[in-house]
Amino acid sequence: MKINIGRFDQILRIGISAGLIYVGFIDRSIIDDSLSSNIIGSIGVINLLVALIRFCPLYVIAGINTCNDRK
Repeated sequence: MKINIGRFDQILRIGISAGLIYVGFIDRSIIDDSLSSNIIGSIGVINLLVALIRFCPLYVIAGINTCNDRK
């Protein structure tokens, strides 16, 4: 499993994930439907995990690599 997420992409994903987790799980007044808020929160958690391990399986399928290899 080779990393394919660069630092900027990682920071952006962490920020977006924090927002999705907040909207989905913490502040239930924004979205009244519990199913929708759980789905949004779950997407945030999955995106956060992808950002932390710096590997995205969808990037492999699409052939995307945002990681700069400086060797």
